[in-house]
Amino acid sequence: MIAGFVVVLLPLAAAFTGTAAEPVSSLKPIVVTNYVVTTNVVLVTVTNYVVTTNAVVTTNIPAPGSGTVTRKKTKSKPPLPDLSWVPPADEFDWIQLKSGEWLRGTIKALQERKLEFDSEELKLLTFDWKDIRQLRSPRYNELLYGDKQKAAGPITITPDQVTVAGDEPITFPRSDLQSITPGGTRERYWSGKVSAGLTVRAGNTKSVDFNAQVNLQRRTPDTRFKLDYLGNLNSLDDVESADNHRVNTEFDLWLSRRLFLILPAFEFYKDPFQNIDRRFTVGGGLGYDIFARPNLEWSVTTGPAYQHTRFESVQAGEPPDRGTAAMTFGTLFDWQITRRIGFIFEYRGQYTDRDVGETFHHTVATLELDLTKRFEFDVSLVWDRIQSPQPESDGTIPKQDDLRLVLGLGVRF
Repeated sequence: MIAGFVVVLLPLAAAFTGTAAEPVSSLKPIVVTNYVVTTNVVLVTVTNYVVTTNAVVTTNIPAPGSGTVTRKKTKSKPPLPDLSWVPPADEFDWIQLKSGEWLRGTIKALQERKLEFDSEELKLLTFDWKDIRQLRSPRYNELLYGDKQKAAGPITITPDQVTVAGDEPITFPRSDLQSITPGGTRERYWSGKVSAGLTVRAGNTKSVDFNAQVNLQRRTPDTRFKLDYLGNLNSLDDVESADNHRVNTEFDLWLSRRLFLILPAFEFYKDPFQNIDRRFTVGGGLGYDIFARPNLEWSVTTGPAYQHTRFESVQAGEPPDRGTAAMTFGTLFDWQITRRIGFIFEYRGQYTDRDVGETFHHTVATLELDLTKRFEFDVSLVWDRIQSPQPESDGTIPKQDDLRLVLGLGVRF
């Protein structure tokens, strides 16, 4: 078909010029300024000279003037810094996030796949360990890795391995690392919080309310010691109306990343208005972390115990002291709702026989509002319940429930 068009066009071209077509070899080149781009169509140009071609021009790109070509721009992430770049040698700890950013500050601890880091510019931060790309610390640190193996010294951690400096440097895979605890003479194992509140009223009614709460914790790579105190004093018109104190302490030994042994666990409780002069509970047990995330922790504990109670007063013929076996159970739920708001729910229970109260329940729900890097405002709801309170010497039976709202200003260290 193409040859047919060419045969027809050759005589026509000669007619327009009045002469026969000259040989193709004598034709002069013609500069074409306007191109016609078509798809699957033969392009034929008629001038004073006839030029034929067997080439077919095809394209999927619109011709000039037919519209603007729109190209989708892809946003690429900037490359991460090379691992050969290291922060300046100073007395600070450095961590690199998986985004490539470096932070300077102090390592507080690495436990349960969470890194606590105190930044110079920011407050105390908690990171998921998988979000940390590198870590460098010139300080003395104690590490637990592998099958309960220990190492100590300055550390360098890359995405693949951990190196502990010293006379004989130690290197092991990063996946084997279980915990980091700053130690030695330059670091402290202790951390804690103290919260207190005071309310004084005068006039027609004179009253004083004082409450205090202390939480201390000492951590090593494979152990944890906790000491908690909660107290409340109240007087109305110089008459005491509340005087209760509770001390809980326990020593935890990690058996795995989530399972820990509690040995021993101890509790002291005093509340004359519940007819308890003093009560001691000693025991042990097991604990398990259900959730262990940077912003969410939930653990449960249980175990056997022995309980000894001395009552404030008893009826005639009743012994003032009683001892019995007990079963303890508890849970701790810690949720960091936002950067400045946290919620803590703690429950402790003891199951004994009816002669000493049958069951005891202690619950504290606390809402923490961070004011500054160290200070925070706490709102706590405390509930204590004795299932079967013991009658006093005059036959009065204390109420089962004791509920109070506690407001306090706390400081972390």
